[in-house]
Amino acid sequence: MDIVIPYVDGDDSAWQDVFFRARGQTPRNAAVKQALYLPYKRRFSSHNLFKYWWRALDANYVNIDKVHLLLLQESQFPAFLNPDDPRIVVHYHRDFIPEKHTPCFNSSTIELCAIKNIELSKNFILANDDMYVNAPVDDHSFQDKQGRPLTVIMSRDPYGTLNAFRASLTNGHTLVAKHYNKPITYYRWHHLFQVYNTEFCKDFLNSEWETIASGDGLSQWRHEGNYNHLMLMIAQNTEGVSAHSEKFPYLGYFETATLTKEKFALADARQVVCFNDTTGHNNRALEVYLGQKYPDKCSFEI
Repeated sequence: MDIVIPYVDGDDSAWQDVFFRARGQTPRNAAVKQALYLPYKRRFSSHNLFKYWWRALDANYVNIDKVHLLLLQESQFPAFLNPDDPRIVVHYHRDFIPEKHTPCFNSSTIELCAIKNIELSKNFILANDDMYVNAPVDDHSFQDKQGRPLTVIMSRDPYGTLNAFRASLTNGHTLVAKHYNKPITYYRWHHLFQVYNTEFCKDFLNSEWETIASGDGLSQWRHEGNYNHLMLMIAQNTEGVSAHSEKFPYLGYFETATLTKEKFALADARQVVCFNDTTGHNNRALEVYLGQKYPDKCSFEI
């Protein structure tokens, strides 16, 4: 099974140059550049943790096929990775995102365009760089005996429009309901791996692309009019393409600002975990934890 992961290294000076040009800003020197960038650093920083994502994957996913790495440009390729590893397939934004949306800093646009346009295995996992495989899994951990992707389904009230991401969830529910011409259950979203069927996702996106790509459905920057990939989970669940199962890898979600020894112990017992940073909290404790658990270079590294 393939894994798809967008990645941004906000500490990359060449990437920052593109970022500021896209914002119409021209910092006159390095000091001004860093001062202007400071409000965005939390969102785009890699926190020096991405190498542990690969080490955890290598240690725990026993039959990983390909990792599709989505990057803005060549300078974003992590220096620690082996560029000749055939399991690492790099896709630059210019190759799968419409030109009018590039350069793109909107994860929703990046993910939907990638799912629509790149070649993937029958089922694939959409990940993020704060989501780790933290205990042994294989392909069977993410799909049932019929080959259907496994999901965690919990009904809840509508999301509302508290922010652009939640607004995009509501947009997705609305579009799926229109697509099937019937009321659709609102599902809880999990900031964890999502498992998708490639053929179904491509068919759904192609059939609704005119709507998705119109207005602010796709954009260079995150917007309340966007759609995001969880729309595809809702559609899969509605169609019965995916299956709800308690056998889905044991999940763990942790905010980095609240990490303690007790929570790291809980993370050790979970197969798939997310260490989410929404506050700009210092990640030193997480770096120590991951460094102790995955101290050695893995087969993906130089």
